[in-house]
Amino acid sequence: MSAGLAARVGIVDYQAGNLQSIRNALTSLGAYVLCVREPGEVRGCTHLVLPGVGAFGFCADRLSASGLIPALEDSALGQGIPLLGICVGMQLLADGSEESPEVSGLGWLGGRVRLIPDSGPGIRVPHVGWNAVTFDRHWANFQPGTEADFYFDHSYAYTEPRRGVTVASCQHGISFSAVVQHDNIVAVQFHPEKSQTSGMRFLRGFLAAQCQPD
Repeated sequence: MSAGLAARVGIVDYQAGNLQSIRNALTSLGAYVLCVREPGEVRGCTHLVLPGVGAFGFCADRLSASGLIPALEDSALGQGIPLLGICVGMQLLADGSEESPEVSGLGWLGGRVRLIPDSGPGIRVPHVGWNAVTFDRHWANFQPGTEADFYFDHSYAYTEPRRGVTVASCQHGISFSAVVQHDNIVAVQFHPEKSQTSGMRFLRGFLAAQCQPD
């Protein structure tokens, strides 16, 4: 299928993310988009998006309280449905974060999320605004060595995923993973829905990934 034409995208609505801008971006690419609030709504989605805005512990607690985790595990880990984690949604795929050390993440990518060090002039934390992302590996229509600008808003970053690979990296005081992929799961620290041309290009690549649910 061409990107978006047959995609039925479920955005996980666990009361901890800015869903409307993501929904608008995916809809503009031709996807049918629904906000998933019940486990039964996960079934039938060809793609899933896990957003997240706010502190790691808050988002992890809201996701746990939603009752959606078993359904998401069945779809993403069991059936291989493409899943995109965005910002804190990416961080939730780690084992945990320094931001909320007492709270566990989903652990699907392993490793820990760490505070970006305030390492000198020009390096502000939180890291807010546009920054260049370098693709170290081929992903969708991004070739190795490609640089593209994306929009970031975060203070914590993923540096060492234990499962999967860093597809693209970003420099802000330190080098951190901007895109991580493990099989059908892809996670990004930037906000593709706020990243204009580069973001839409990235989302188009995500929609091109195919796995039909049972």
